[in-house]
Amino acid sequence: MKIALLLCDESNSERLIQLGGYQNMFFDLINPSDTLDVFPIYLNATNGADQTAIIASFPIINDYDGFIVSGSKAGVYEDHVWLPPLFECIRHIVAKGKKLVGVCFGHQAIAYALGGKVSKSHKGWGIGHYYNEWVNCPDNPYGWHNGMPLHLLTFHQDQVDELAPGFSILASSEFTPYFVTQYRKQILTTQGHPEMSPQYIEGLSYLLEEQIGADVVEKGRESLLMEDDTANFRAFIRDFWLQ
Repeated sequence: MKIALLLCDESNSERLIQLGGYQNMFFDLINPSDTLDVFPIYLNATNGADQTAIIASFPIINDYDGFIVSGSKAGVYEDHVWLPPLFECIRHIVAKGKKLVGVCFGHQAIAYALGGKVSKSHKGWGIGHYYNEWVNCPDNPYGWHNGMPLHLLTFHQDQVDELAPGFSILASSEFTPYFVTQYRKQILTTQGHPEMSPQYIEGLSYLLEEQIGADVVEKGRESLLMEDDTANFRAFIRDFWLQ
């Protein structure tokens, strides 16, 4: 399969760069036989950017079998010139029946583009490992079933408030009601960060500690010591491409 990564952010922090470029983490979400082309759609987007130039930085949809929308520090409701073309691209991807995966901001952007609602959560930041539960678990080789826990890395403040039409909830919690969602066998999204490592989450927490608050960050760092389901969830996404 040929997969295009719509890269919506990248860190220029030396600390995070030493942990590996953000775009490189997404190779863990594709199969070894797949190719991943990166389209940093946010890079050419300044306030005075020409819309034609921005749209030209997106992939040609027919050239790819699947797409990933990455995380970002941006909010889907903010005024960035690259967001409307991103939402339009998502709608074209879906209309053409292509596979689509979204993580964190990507999860929110897909929901928003297809008619869902997203906002800054009144519950605050979710950092580190948060408990979620499978509520509509699909067939899988990992032993998951309804009612079983799902622990993934998280780093977010925004959340999906309302699903887009036709989406179903796969995993949920009181803190994040729409943690993993799916549209038929075409779209899979998660509020979590299966592409990231605990070390990268920890690095982000240090970088944003003043903005987030020391107490929240410390609690998130402590949660990073627990085991999680990242390896199996990455494999779950790799299986999704083949369905």
